[in-house]
Order: sequence, then structure tokens, then C-alpha cells
Amino acid sequence: MSGTNRKKFISFEGIDFAGKSTQLNLLATRLTAHGQKVITLREPGGTKISEQIRQILLDNKNIGINHGCELLLYSAARIQILQEKIIPGLQNGYFVLMDRYIDSTTAYQGYGRKLSLNFIKTLNRFVSEGIMPSTTFFLDLDPSVMEIRKQIRGAESDRLETTGSTFFKNIYEGYLKLADTNKERIKVINANNPVEKIAQEIWEFVRDKYTL
Repeated sequence: MSGTNRKKFISFEGIDFAGKSTQLNLLATRLTAHGQKVITLREPGGTKISEQIRQILLDNKNIGINHGCELLLYSAARIQILQEKIIPGLQNGYFVLMDRYIDSTTAYQGYGRKLSLNFIKTLNRFVSEGIMPSTTFFLDLDPSVMEIRKQIRGAESDRLETTGSTFFKNIYEGYLKLADTNKERIKVINANNPVEKIAQEIWEFVRDKYTL
């Protein structure tokens, strides 16, 4: 939307179990402590309608969802959260911290599902109205480590996590390509480092970029 200030729009990206949610919440806590207004959101989700779409997308009972249907459901959830939460938050001076955004669609449905990257680029542009984060933190974690972390936590697999190792390898390679072609926006973070070290690196970057 024209006139929306995107400076305070920050997203966190990476494969599952990379630590996105943890780092997002740690950054939100620090920003709040520095007197900033913060909204934390996740994709898919963040609104009543988007959360219902999330349930459809991640439910193992829906294993038969067509890849194109999956792409459009993620996009539908994004339109809703953009209009209900992201745009109003930015217009009111909040830091909007997103756990996943458009890069996830490119990585998962483009590189992972092998759907048309050109179509996804066009669809993403329509869905987002051109509103992109000013900073995206890509938490760089190899898929083999993802599986180890998942086993340690004893977490059950959702619909996407049952797809297999090749799927996540393709997603990871997609993220690396996105980071390489969007160096001004995407900040690569080594997700193998301790949580506290990662949080400090992210905080120092945000503090300096946004003059906090």
C-alpha cells in the first residue's frame, strides 16, 4: 500500500527448527525494553482466518493437498494478515516482526515443490502489494541438523515435515540462492551458534541499522 513505512518491517526465515521463533521473541523483548512498540506475527496465521488456513495446511490428515492449492492457501493467509495486522502496525509506528513471509513461499513452494518461480514472483508481488521487509534474518541451518534438533525435541511431524529430506534440501538451497541475490535485505545468521550469541548478533545489527 502506497505510503506505508516499511522501515520497521523485519522477517525471520529458514528451514524448520532453525530457531526463528526463538530469535524473533528475543528481539521483540529487547526492542520493547528500548521503548519500541512491537507486533510479533507468524505465517501462516496471525489472524482468525489465517489461523484456520494454517490448520488446513499443517494437518497431517490433509496430506493430499495439491501443490498449487497449497501455494494459494499460503497466499490467501498472507493477504489477510497483511491487511489486518502488518499494514496497520507499520502505519502506527510499530516494529512488525514476522516469523516467515514471502521468502518462505519462494523457498518451500518454488524450490521445494518445484512450482514456477516466475509465477510465484508475480503472485508474491500481488499478495504483498510490494510491501517487503527492510531486513530479513535468514537463520542458516543445514537440513541434516534440522532432523537432529527435531529428534531431540521429540516433536511430531506436521504435514510439510513428513515430505522427506530431498524436499528440505531443495528448500535450503533455495534460501541460499535468495540470500545471494538479495544481499541488501537478507542478513545470513549462522544458526549453529548458541542462542545467546545469535540473539546478540541480531540485536547489534538492528540497534545499529535502526539507531536505537
